[in-house]
Order: sequence, then structure tokens, then C-alpha cells
Amino acid sequence: MWWRKRRTDEDYSREIDAHLALEADRLAADGQSPDAARDAARRRFGNTVAAQERFHEANHWMWLEQLAQDLRYAVRGLWRSPAFTATTVLTLAVGLGLVTVVFAIFNAYVLRPFAVRDPYQLHVIAWSAPDAYGGSFRWSEYQELRGRQDLFSDVIAESTRYVLSNNGPVAAAFVSGNYFEALGARVLLGRPLASFDASAPGGSPVAVLSDEGWARFFDRDPAVLGKSLELNGERFVIVGVMRPEFSGLDDTPRDLWIPVTMYGAVAKQDLFGPTQPREMVIVARLAAGVTAEHVQSALTPVMRRIAERADVRAEARLQATPNPLSLWLITTLSPVFAAFLLVLVAACANVSNVMLARANARHREIAMRLSLGASRGRLVRQLLTEGLLIAALSGLAALALATATLRFGTALFFATLPPSISGLVRVVPFDLDRRVFLFALLVASGATLLFALAPALRATRLSLTHALRGQPSATTRAATLRNGLVASQVAVSLVLLVSAVTLARNGVAVGATNLGFQTAGVVSVNQRGQAGSFIQQAAEALAADARVAAVAVTSRNPLFGEFPKLPVKATHASDVVATSLMFVSPEYFPMLHIPIVRGRAFRPDEARAETRVGIISAAGARALWPGADPLGKVVRIPIEAAAPRNGEVRRIDRLATDASSESADVLIVGVAKDVVSGLVFEGQDTSHLYLPTSPTGSRAAAILVTGHAPQDVGPHALQTILRKANPDPFIFEIVPLDEMRQAQMYPLRTASWIGSLLGAIALVLSVSGLYGVLTYTLSQRTREIGIRMALGATAATVVRMVMTQSARLAGVGAAIGLMVALAVMKVLSTLIPFQNVSVLDAGAFAASLALVALATALAAYAPARRATRVDPSETLRAEG
Repeated sequence: MWWRKRRTDEDYSREIDAHLALEADRLAADGQSPDAARDAARRRFGNTVAAQERFHEANHWMWLEQLAQDLRYAVRGLWRSPAFTATTVLTLAVGLGLVTVVFAIFNAYVLRPFAVRDPYQLHVIAWSAPDAYGGSFRWSEYQELRGRQDLFSDVIAESTRYVLSNNGPVAAAFVSGNYFEALGARVLLGRPLASFDASAPGGSPVAVLSDEGWARFFDRDPAVLGKSLELNGERFVIVGVMRPEFSGLDDTPRDLWIPVTMYGAVAKQDLFGPTQPREMVIVARLAAGVTAEHVQSALTPVMRRIAERADVRAEARLQATPNPLSLWLITTLSPVFAAFLLVLVAACANVSNVMLARANARHREIAMRLSLGASRGRLVRQLLTEGLLIAALSGLAALALATATLRFGTALFFATLPPSISGLVRVVPFDLDRRVFLFALLVASGATLLFALAPALRATRLSLTHALRGQPSATTRAATLRNGLVASQVAVSLVLLVSAVTLARNGVAVGATNLGFQTAGVVSVNQRGQAGSFIQQAAEALAADARVAAVAVTSRNPLFGEFPKLPVKATHASDVVATSLMFVSPEYFPMLHIPIVRGRAFRPDEARAETRVGIISAAGARALWPGADPLGKVVRIPIEAAAPRNGEVRRIDRLATDASSESADVLIVGVAKDVVSGLVFEGQDTSHLYLPTSPTGSRAAAILVTGHAPQDVGPHALQTILRKANPDPFIFEIVPLDEMRQAQMYPLRTASWIGSLLGAIALVLSVSGLYGVLTYTLSQRTREIGIRMALGATAATVVRMVMTQSARLAGVGAAIGLMVALAVMKVLSTLIPFQNVSVLDAGAFAASLALVALATALAAYAPARRATRVDPSETLRAEG
């Protein structure tokens, strides 16, 4: 065309040279020798005008031919080197698979939206105050909000609780009749619940199963429709099964959904009577053009009336995924992602080292291709194509590994949970959807650049003269790159090992913490939900049973999470001490074997009247009255602030600083031994205040039970007794205190297991990388070692030389790793305030360094011993 620049003979000549090199490469790849391949290419394509025109016409397809040839060449090369292929693919697959596992969990709980219509229009309605928040409403309040058509296009209500079936506990969601119609969730079998199912209280005992519920209770029987399932003694007919992708609107999957009008028949509580309990969670779909800010502004007056306080504002929180993505969540999870990414980096460094050694071993081939006219960029693309093929194979293997790991990990998770908790835990499905596949593709592509680009660039930068003679390049850049990769692997393994050993040591320390009270044989009974209090009836039923030895009531049982901290101060003092508060009956101290070290315990009359007398912990006494006798002293506490009302949940982080105008004076009558009241990580040295209550008291909210024998207070026995207080068997949560302690330890124990696994993998990668580098280096130094031994060097001298080299490599990596680990641990030590957890642990650093040193010595010893078997005469004769 006229706008194209006229091509000169010189341009065509350059094209001919390029195509000659391409054809020679193709013929060489088919098995011909380099010289024969070049001659054949010249015979086929002469320097004629016709050839020039043919090359010009084929110019548009040149890149496709090159790509196809690169792929064929890479496949042949990998097929001919099965050991290299298996090593690189499996090594990279481990790193990619572990990162994919973490992303799959993150995707399931954070990124994947609910399988409903327009999930990003769904918002949870709640209210918040400076010191509390509330998200549970009465049925009448739900109806009021449903009438706000100026704000919402749909409003649904749900109350989730556990009910008892013949097959065990069932996570049942009682939902409004418009639930499935408003959400648009898809059904696999049968039909969803409809408005007519919830038209009248107790009128329609039907249920829709989730996919997990279908599997758990009916083994995925396709003829499940029409069958019945007993829930708390009531029979429900199965009318539908939901598709696997929908299991509810939060991070706790449901087993089934039933009409809210069946709540009274199952839970034995009236949601629709004159005294309605606050049991409903409300989710609304915003109307067209309405924003969350508009909803919050419009509903704030309504929420102030509902909460009966003036400092309340309405909240409309996005409910598109189980856990909304936020900066706080990313910051919290960043150490986890960083740990798994470090393993991937170590795997990439290992593969890069192997590929660099392979490329150096092919230096004569690469030099021959360069001498035939192939450009350096052409060879780099060829080597990158080989790396991309390795990454593709590794990605597929990583997806298979991630699937197996998720299944095994889920089974192990349930197998290692305490028995009383494992039956109640539900996890979302960890499906490998398109986001996970796209993530694996992107990470594999990025990994290709990490492990393949540097070896490709280095391998094509060589001296043709040396390479064609069979000698590698004399420059030290390759050695520097190899050494740098090994040092980075050592640094990564040291950082992960320090983290793992720190977690393990802290796990042992926390596990050995003396709680200060007895947990063996003591069972906690907590009431679920907010529909009235049945603690008095439950305590009376337990006390009347001959199998029960003792019953104590509390406002909150120990080991069940962090206790709220209240601002407490001694009278005539200005200093405020953050103190946890707890109401207990007189039986509490003898049941748990907590001694009163000074003064006396509560009397029965004080407990019945909830008299304002208190027992302070020894740590609290020291903080409030250092060096003085606390007996007879008076403390002022915001006692009303400790009692939630109207279904609100108190913000623990606010109570330590916000003083309440509603305060009370409490007379100290005793000092109790320090104990761990809330979290085991906090230790015993915390200020704790006990106030009296009884089963008839307004503060009684939980029960502790001991039996004459362990089986007397087992879950089944206690459920039988507690049905006398309430026929709903799951209104009470029954957990032995021993198992609650195990549950507190479980996150730390799990983190220790995962950290140890990652550290071990990284250490193995660094050891194999060091082994490979030493093996390759010594193979290149055979002549040098032969000369040394001919001149009188002993085997011990050669071993010492190799060990020194390996120690130098590992030392550089260890120094970098120690600095990084120290910085990371210092940051974590500022974020973790618990007394019994020491993040900056010198013992962990020393143990990790010792492990790395031992692994380095083991990795270096075998190549060193092999080097001493060199025969100097044979080596010098071969080199000559």
C-alpha cells in the first residue's frame, strides 16, 4: 500500500537471516546436528527475490510458528528429562497449592457473593451506640420495617437456632414466608418455602433442606421429597432441596429452613404474642435509588425508639458475602497470606536454581543456536515458554493438591474439635470456582516470571568461544544468582521457622497455664437466645436431681470469652482500674476450688438480695489499694453498664474507658485467689470483681454443675433434666469446662500446626536448593579439587572447604532472615497484648537458627564427601 514504507534489500536480507535461523532451529529440534541443520536451511531458502517475497508473505504468521515451535521444543525437552520435570513441577505445585488453599478459604468466606438475586443490594438492619449494638428484633418491629416501601423493595426475617433430630443437632432457620421469593435462590429439587407456608402460626410443618442437610440426614436420596424429619418432637415434611451454592446469608451454613410460624411449636416460645422476644434478624433489599446512608438517616429515630436510648444510630450493613471485605480484615489476615506466599517464593527460588543449573548445562547447545543466527530474545522466549509449560503443569497439580488439602483439612478440623462443639460447627463449601481458577492462573503466571526469567536471561548471556569449547562462561554472575537464590530460601525458611517455633512454645506455655480453679467434672450450662430467662427453672431442676452434686449460677461462666472491663475506682481515689465483673452464687467458689485468701465468702441472704458487697481478686486488691488491707474498703463501679438490655451486645473495647453515670458503691468483704476468668492468654494477673447473685436474682444468666460421677452430668443426662425447665432441648448450651479450655487452645494449636508445616516445607526447599548448588558447583570445580588433592590436600580439607562455603551461603540468608523475623515479631508484639503470649521469644530464634544450621550441615555433607572421591590423576588426564 502507498502508506507503507518501501522495504529495501537490506530489510529483506535481515528477514532472510531471521528465517534461516528459525528453520535451522526447527531442523535441529527434529534431531539433526547443528551444522547439518544450517546447511539444509540454506539449501531450502536461497538468497533470491522469490524467497524474499515468500518470507515477506509468511511474516504475519511468523510469531505463531515460533510459538508452536517453542511449545514443541519445550515438550520434547521436558519429556526427555523426567527427573527435572517431576522435581520442578512438584516443587512449584506445593507452593502454588498452599497459596490456592488459603485463597479458596478467603474466597469462600469473604469474596464469593451469596447465590441470590442482586446480592449487593442486601443489607442487614441493626443499630449501634457508643458502648453497644443490637441486631435482633421483635416480629412486630419486622412488620414495621417491612412496611417501609420508600426504603426497601423486600424485607425478610430469620431466626437461626439448633434443634434436636434423631440424627443429632440441626441448624434450622425459621424464615418469613417471603424469604426465598425475595432472595431468588435456586432450588435443586421440589419447591422453596412460599408465603402460604407462613400464613398462620403452627399451620404448615414443611421444610426445605440445604445440600449439606440433604447429605447429612438423607444421604442425598433423590426420593427425599415427601419424607419427614423430626425436629424437637415435631414432624416436618420435606418439600424442597436447595442447590449446593446457597446455604444461608452468613458464614454459618443452615441444614434446613422452616416457616417462622412453626417457631412456637419447635422452640416452645411465642413470637407473635403480646410479649414478643427479640429473635429476628432482619435483612432488607434496598429500593431502586436508595443508598445505605439514606436508610441509616431515615431509620435512626425508629431505632432510638426500639432500643429505648437516645445515643443510637441505625445501621444498614452490606450483606453480599459472608464477611464483608474491609481494610481491618485484610490487615488481620495479612500475616497468614504472607506466610503462605513466602513458601511460594521459596519454591520459585528452588525451581529457578534448578532451571539455572539446567540452562548452564545446556550452554553448548545455546551457544550453537546463537552462532547459527538465533537472537538472544528468541532464546529467552524459548526458555520462558519452557517455564510457562512447567507453570501450567504445576498449576493443574496445585488445583488437585488444593482440593485434596481442603477435604483432608476439613475432616481433620472436625476430628480435632472438642466433642461438645464439633457437632454444632458448620463450615461453608470450599468450592474451586472461577475466582479460584483465575487466581491460580495469575499466580502461576507471576511465578513463571519469578523462577524462569532470571535463568533465561542469565543462560543466554555467555561467551560463544568458551561455550563452543564445552566450557561455561567464566563470569561470576551465574554463581552470584545461584547463591542469592539459596540465601533467599534460607531467609524464608528461617522467618517461617521462627514463627512456627514461637507459636509452638507459646502453645505449650499457654496449655500449661494454671487457671487457678478446677475444671474437671464441671459443666457449663448457658441459655441460647434472648426469649426470656429459664435459668431459675433450670437451676431448680438440676438441684432437685439426685445425680447432681452442686449447682452454681453466674452472670457469665469462666472461659467463655473475654470478660467486659469496667472502670472501677476506690473511693477518695482518682485512678481508675479496668476490672472484669462477674455475679456468682455462694456455691461458685467451693465448686471451682477457688480459695478466699482474706475475709469471707458471700452469705445466702446476700446472694438472694444481690447485696452490694464484693470479693476482689488479689491482683485487683493490689491495683486498687497497694500495700493496704482491702477488707472494708469501698469501690465505685458502673454496675448498670454491665447489664445488657433490649437484646443489645456490649462492646468490650468501650467499657474500659467509658464511665457510666449510673454507679454504685460496693463494700469489699473478701479477697479471692487470682484466676483466669476469661481468656487463658490473659493470665491470672488481672483485676476481677465478684458480686453476689442467686438462681432467683436478676443477674443469673448461666449455670455451673457438678455430679456425683462424671456420667451423671454428661450432655444427654443434663438435657433430660433441663427439659423440665424448658421442653426445647437446645435452648441450653452444655459444654464441659475442660472442653472449653481446649476450644480456647484450638486456634493457637492449629496455627502452630500450620506454621510448623510451612516452616518444614520451606526448610526442605532451602536444603534441597543448597544441595543442588553445591553439587553443581563441585562438578564445575572437579579439576580444582583434583589439583588440590594432587598437591597434598586431605579429604578433611576438601570437606572443610565445602562446609565453609555452605556455611557462608546459609549465614547470609540467616542474617537476612533474622532481621526480617525480628522486625515482624516486634510488630506482632505490639498488636498482641496478652500476658501469657510472648511473641518476641529469644528461645524461638535460637531454636530456629539451630535447625537451619543443622539442615545446612546435612545438605553440605553428602556433596563434600562425594568431592573427596575425586581421583587426581584421572581428573588431570581428562582435563589435559
